[in-house]
Amino acid sequence: MKKGCFLNAVIIGTILIAAAVYIIENKFDEWFLKPGKELVLNEIINNWDNEFKYIQASSQKDSLKNLLVYYVDNIKSLDEVVHTNEKSFANEFESVIEDSLITKNEISKLTTLVKKELNEESKGN
Repeated sequence: MKKGCFLNAVIIGTILIAAAVYIIENKFDEWFLKPGKELVLNEIINNWDNEFKYIQASSQKDSLKNLLVYYVDNIKSLDEVVHTNEKSFANEFESVIEDSLITKNEISKLTTLVKKELNEESKGN
C-alpha cells in the first residue's frame, strides 16, 4: 500500500470515529431516546388493558397507568433507565403487578420512588 493511500485511510477513519463519538455523546438521546419514549408511551396507552387484564379494575390500576406514563414521559436520558438501583421504579413496578391486586400503599410507594428518581437525575445534570 502506498503512503498516500494509508494516510488517507487513517484520516478518513479518524473522522468517522470522531463523528460516531460525537453522535453517541451529544445526539443519542435526541435521535434515539425521544422516538423510543414516544413508542413506549403509545404502547402503554394502547395496550394497557390487554397486557394487564389480569389486574383487577380499580382506581389504583388507573393510577398505576398514569404513574407509568408520567415516569416514561419524564425520562431525560438513557442513564436514568439503565442505572442499577435495587429500589428502582422498574423493579418495584414488577413486584406490584405480580399479583392481581394493587393497593393504595403500593401506589404511594411507587409515587415516592418516581419523585425520588426524577429528582436525583435532575440534580445529577
